[in-house]
Amino acid sequence: MFSVPTRTQYGIRALVHLAKAEAVGRARLEKSGVPFAAAQGPVAFTATSAEIARAESISPKYLEGILTQLKAKGIVVAERGKNGGFRLARDPGEIRMLDVVEALEGEVRPVDCVEDSGCCAQGVACMPRRFWIGLKETIDGYLSSRTLRDVIDA
Repeated sequence: MFSVPTRTQYGIRALVHLAKAEAVGRARLEKSGVPFAAAQGPVAFTATSAEIARAESISPKYLEGILTQLKAKGIVVAERGKNGGFRLARDPGEIRMLDVVEALEGEVRPVDCVEDSGCCAQGVACMPRRFWIGLKETIDGYLSSRTLRDVIDA
């Protein structure tokens, strides 16, 4: 059966947590009367990996690896210092779920022959291969059409 790897599930949960941290930070600024534009910056909207791990019940060491991958792909930013932590690199509406999945797992591939017809004895003449390619295209299309904002608002 198909299943989404744990790494991807945890990565999405961490990103949702960061999006919520940003929303809480913005709400606090609005409540305090500080204009958002004046307070914009990394400090207001960060969460440490330990905070995320605790809140999401994820192993801190495992989560650190996930966040490192997301940082390497430009999905999150790490801020150093006293008030440091992680924050989203872009607005949640600009983070496509396909980018998240590919950052954590690589390209979506339901079966190996999607990318390499030579791995199968039937090669390009394999009729099921066309089915698998269609499945990949459907998954990629769905993930491309959804953003982190869609996940948060669901």
